Amino acid sequence: MVIGLLTIAAIPSTIGVCEAMSAQKKQNEADKEKAKFKATADLSLAGEPPQEAVVVLIGGRLFLDHPDCRVAYGRAHPFSGYYFNYPGDEPKLGLVSTIADDPPMLNWIYADKDSGRLLHAGRKDTIGHYVGPWGWSSDDKWLTYEGDATRFVAAQEEIAIGDQVLPVWGIYMQDPDAEDDVADGRGVPILIRRSFGMESRFVRDSQREKAGLKERES
Repeated sequence: MVIGLLTIAAIPSTIGVCEAMSAQKKQNEADKEKAKFKATADLSLAGEPPQEAVVVLIGGRLFLDHPDCRVAYGRAHPFSGYYFNYPGDEPKLGLVSTIADDPPMLNWIYADKDSGRLLHAGRKDTIGHYVGPWGWSSDDKWLTYEGDATRFVAAQEEIAIGDQVLPVWGIYMQDPDAEDDVADGRGVPILIRRSFGMESRFVRDSQREKAGLKERES
């Protein structure tokens, strides 16, 4: 009888521990949603070893700023985003990024329903397109869409910026059930890495360029 009473007495403590663990897990997931991160991908050009390319935003689109294929240096804004609940009839985990430092502005990240291109815009322009759910891999390392980190491809194309026509690498999202490649066969599979520190090539190059400018001015 004493043993039975001890067992019954332990049940509330066990329930309390389980509830605490569940609450902590939910808090950890919420913290992951709020954590701001940069985004990069390794891309090999012309058979060379892969190099880190930073995901950048410019002109409503997302590109890879590769060391050997730059994107309008000084005009592109490096992705700096976090997860945010996308409002709608069926709320889902969306993705936002800053698009400028001054003034600070945010855009939703989404994929065009026809081309699969990754784009950024205000909410009204995202309606009817692929807006989520975004997420992260089990090791927290990779960006995912619908739980899949292998949905993304990069494709080489040209864009006009000012009076220049530049070769660039655009980012697309592939529908796993689609028969056709959204990038018309030009797609190179990539994994988009989530980086939480400031040590990225884009940041380092920006710092070097600013330092060089200061030296020239002095």
